[in-house]
Amino acid sequence: MAGAALLALAAGGSAKAGGPEADTQDKTVDWLGLAAGSAAAAETVLAADLAGLFATGAPLCVLPLLGDAGEGNVTLLIDAPHVDIAFVSTDALAAAASARKDLPEHVELVARLYPQEVHVLARADIRTIADLAGKKVSFGPAGSASSVTGAALFKALGIEVEPENLDAGLAIEQLKQGSISAAVIVSGKPSPLLEGVPPDLGLHLLPVTFGASLQQAYLPTRIEAADYPNLIDAGEEVSTVATGMLLLAAKNKNDPDSAARVARFVDTLFPRFAELQASGRHPKWREVNLAATLPGFARTPEAESWLATRAAMTPKPIAATPGPVAPQPGDMATGSDRKEKLFRKFIEWRRTSSN
Repeated sequence: MAGAALLALAAGGSAKAGGPEADTQDKTVDWLGLAAGSAAAAETVLAADLAGLFATGAPLCVLPLLGDAGEGNVTLLIDAPHVDIAFVSTDALAAAASARKDLPEHVELVARLYPQEVHVLARADIRTIADLAGKKVSFGPAGSASSVTGAALFKALGIEVEPENLDAGLAIEQLKQGSISAAVIVSGKPSPLLEGVPPDLGLHLLPVTFGASLQQAYLPTRIEAADYPNLIDAGEEVSTVATGMLLLAAKNKNDPDSAARVARFVDTLFPRFAELQASGRHPKWREVNLAATLPGFARTPEAESWLATRAAMTPKPIAATPGPVAPQPGDMATGSDRKEKLFRKFIEWRRTSSN
């Protein structure tokens, strides 16, 4: 309901003075809809951070919208009025691109964001991910980032489960009741929802071991006790894998003002990006490299121009170094060069492998 109300507001066009969405000088304000994730998702927290860069009364205001960070957000970008920017997971983009070959004509890259961790939350009687074979596992709402990644991950692992399409909050309730055995929640750590799971429920995070079947599409990483002291004992950690999160913009939208809104957004975001990496913001901002590319998709002209100008001015990095990725015995090298190559390869791999 909240998401629908926000979407209706965003689709209503420019707002005049006299309402809460108006500025203080009786000027027309243009609204840009920013589709994020569910109410408790990390990307929704980051969307609020982005909106905070645009002062009240500015010519452009950013309105965060509830979404699914998945294929639903891709649809919003293409079809919904005044939804011009969206968080979309790399798995969901690959799935959408497989179904729609002309997708690069309709969306373009603002920034490739952070790795988002795969959390497999399970009941106490489930000790390994293999124990989930034949059991009910929630992947998240159909088409969502978690749902797309969950299905692809278990297929790659060769583990057949009985999938459920529950939102994360309901999945945790059903875990408590014993109706399901596990829930896959794909979110940049720390996930606000998982932070709120009481420590006395017997729920825990299952390790996902990185191996040959996952190396084309995922990165090895870890979740530490500091991320979820309610779920992981002090000094312990849980190995898992990560997919990616993107910030995409509408391209060639059936809205004559869309390109101008996107340009204003990017022209504000890039010069002020360091503000998002400051203390007090979500830690995932500090894992973003604004110069990272996305094979098969163009970058917005404004972002491309800003990066070219910045590169000409200084050879120094323009963004924080991506966060550490946990090495595991027997696995391939996972330095920054390797991570970059993996990200470059996996979109094309996922697209071709699903055909």
